[in-house]
Amino acid sequence: MRPPSSNWLKEIEVFRNRDSDDSYNIPIYPWLAPPLHPKIRSLIERWGVEKEVPANAPVLGHINERVDKLVLVKSGVTARNFGSACSVERPSAFSVPGRLACGNLNFFSQRPCIGSYYALVPSIVISIPQSLLFKVCEQDPQMLLLCATEFELINLSDRLGFGAHSRLGVEDRLLAYFLTWSVAFGREELVEGEPWVVFPTPLRGIALQSVVSCSAAALERALGNLKQDGHYVTDNDSARIRLSVLEPIHKWIRNNEEKSSNWRRHRLHQILHETQPSK
Repeated sequence: MRPPSSNWLKEIEVFRNRDSDDSYNIPIYPWLAPPLHPKIRSLIERWGVEKEVPANAPVLGHINERVDKLVLVKSGVTARNFGSACSVERPSAFSVPGRLACGNLNFFSQRPCIGSYYALVPSIVISIPQSLLFKVCEQDPQMLLLCATEFELINLSDRLGFGAHSRLGVEDRLLAYFLTWSVAFGREELVEGEPWVVFPTPLRGIALQSVVSCSAAALERALGNLKQDGHYVTDNDSARIRLSVLEPIHKWIRNNEEKSSNWRRHRLHQILHETQPSK
């Protein structure tokens, strides 16, 4: 994606707190893991090593370096994708501040991740050796259960992304991406009495095309349709989309969750109001 402005980078440094420390109550969305649990995040921030990662550079130092660290995004946007170096600039999912860039997938097995992890824009990450947290887990069964649950949520997010790629058309996949970005950064505003979601301009160009998994022409056509119908408006570093356009995709996610589960997903309107931005 093209180089972002300093104002845009500052906007996406502000992430939403979890409204609950209970992992069970955290909703998940395609291609973006939920904010990491405060206990794990504070441990990484306290013991980890912080470094700056230029755009398109691997978060681990080398594209083929062994994934043996947990890496937390402090600022910027990182990407993860299936495969090795040849997959760079073709992200299948992304991470923003407060989320893990990598290290969760093979935490217990230590198997190869079969993935590449790199920065989409200039980013700052914090990393700790997986072995350090694993030692904590060996001594603390509650931390072990917490890590297993949190890492499972990330896998479920990736599964939703796979489902979107498999079951939805290009325009609906684009709306699913906008839904995810809205939950991460959006705020509801009334425009002429109608609810819209306002957020920092989402990923664009090849990064957006790759997450949505479509050709450049198909992406341009889908974006053009949304803009022509007056559903999506961009203005330099910010954009907005009608809340009503996102509701069917949110309903699609709800309908695909097992009805026998005790879990009940809140309405999108409620989710946008129940979390607050935090540094």
